[in-house]
Amino acid sequence: MKKSIFITGAASGIGKATAISFAESGWNVGLFDINEDGLKEVAQIIGHNRCMYKKLDVTSVNDWIEAEKSFSEYTGGKCNIFFNNAGIANFAGAFEDIEIKEMNKIIDVNFKGVVNGCSVMLNLLKNTSNSMLLNTSSVAGLITSPGISLYGATKHAVSSLTENLRIEFERYGIKVSEINPWFTETPILDAKAVTSGAKSQLDREFVNQKTKVYPVEKVVSSVWSAYDSSRIHHPVGFEAKFASFFMRHLPSLIRGLSKKLFKDSFI
Repeated sequence: MKKSIFITGAASGIGKATAISFAESGWNVGLFDINEDGLKEVAQIIGHNRCMYKKLDVTSVNDWIEAEKSFSEYTGGKCNIFFNNAGIANFAGAFEDIEIKEMNKIIDVNFKGVVNGCSVMLNLLKNTSNSMLLNTSSVAGLITSPGISLYGATKHAVSSLTENLRIEFERYGIKVSEINPWFTETPILDAKAVTSGAKSQLDREFVNQKTKVYPVEKVVSSVWSAYDSSRIHHPVGFEAKFASFFMRHLPSLIRGLSKKLFKDSFI
């Protein structure tokens, strides 16, 4: 029987590239995103005989229930990998410049949306031998990240959830891991500021001036390696590995580098 992967945020970026890669390797792919037009385009690239797609707002529990039902019917009640990937990042700026409604939006999508998925998809993972729950966190979930403080907080929450569920779900034979990308070539870099008056936006031009941006294929490789790995966290890129290592062993160094990196923007 073909293996199957359920992917949120599949209409673009990491989710889209992962879907194409797994479909090319013969997996059945479930595409889920709030952007239905984007899903249709990805499905056309993959081929409708190798995937299914359905609109999913990760903040809606009812949407999750319908998505799980559709995917279960498609795969015969199995899910080898649940890639809990959807997230947003169009909120960068000094903390005091972000409107409260935008703060709540990022919390709802980046953390509550992940929690919703972990809860609703659990039975499918239980019913599949050697299944994996793979969350998309970020290197910002492992280190300090001024200028994206709220985003970093949601990703720290995802990392904590991953750590705890790794222990809880072990009794079901479910492996729980996460990927922790550095800046990656995705539509997030083209996001427009949602709050007027923000001192800076972590857009493509700003990021390219400060650090390296990795191709999305680099992250897809980490998704594949996570499936065969016993590690929990998977930093993507040299900078992510460097920063996460020293945040554990010499946190003052990373705090100092963060201050230097963003000294003209948020500090």
